[in-house]
Amino acid sequence: MEEKISVIIPVYNDEKYLKQCIESVLTQSYRNLEVILVDDGSTDATPAICEDFRRQDDCIRVIYKQNEGVGASRNTGLAMVTGDYILFIDHDDWLLEDHIQKLYDLLKKNQADIAIGNFSGFFGGEKSIFVLY
Repeated sequence: MEEKISVIIPVYNDEKYLKQCIESVLTQSYRNLEVILVDDGSTDATPAICEDFRRQDDCIRVIYKQNEGVGASRNTGLAMVTGDYILFIDHDDWLLEDHIQKLYDLLKKNQADIAIGNFSGFFGGEKSIFVLY
């Protein structure tokens, strides 16, 4: 069985991009995931979006907390993980469908404890994407 990867997504007032972010995690080619959404006191529709996804997929857990910032949200998520590895993603970002698989493969290939993806960029006007690993 594949090792479990815990994906922690701190969220705060991001109803505009949150769906795209979560969907990009749920459609990963690497399937053994748990997704932890840490809502940092959102005042918009973000909590409703989180709940919709939680109801749709058993791998999603949602934690609601008082606003303390992204660092505190990540730490709250860390306390909840059950996976063998941890991936942080920001609520306004998204992943290409093989992103987690590539990072996992690099971990195993190099017998490493940590894998870091440089960044991906999207330029809306030009509709171009680039990825560095």
